[in-house]
Amino acid sequence: MGSSLKSITPLKAAQALFFLNAAIWLAFGVVSLVRLKSTNPDFAVTAAFIAVLMFGNATAMLVSGWGIGKRWKWFYYLALAVLAVNILLTFTDEFGAFDFITLVIDLVLLGLLIVIRKRWSAPRPSDAPQSPPPPSPV
Repeated sequence: MGSSLKSITPLKAAQALFFLNAAIWLAFGVVSLVRLKSTNPDFAVTAAFIAVLMFGNATAMLVSGWGIGKRWKWFYYLALAVLAVNILLTFTDEFGAFDFITLVIDLVLLGLLIVIRKRWSAPRPSDAPQSPPPPSPV
């Protein structure tokens, strides 16, 4: 078991947490849609809109988790933006146990992205200048 823990890199941990966060938001969205039947009809449109936002958040988490593994700088910035929005929006509504759980995941993710930020600032191997081909013999 110890050797398998050594293979967990900060990048893989960040990807796993993005996928966990996506699963949580997907579950929240499904529960919101299921509860839609018992919602006051006056608030049904608002409740459906909130469920759609939860599915959108799950999608953003999935894309961020997948994208940071691609080593494209804009995926890194997208992941930071998704986390920033989630952290800020956590405090705009009632704060409960699930909010606390997602906030902790978001903060850990933010810390991991800061730790591995050099991955996106270093030149990619494919971006390195290519040496010219050797001269052809005459």
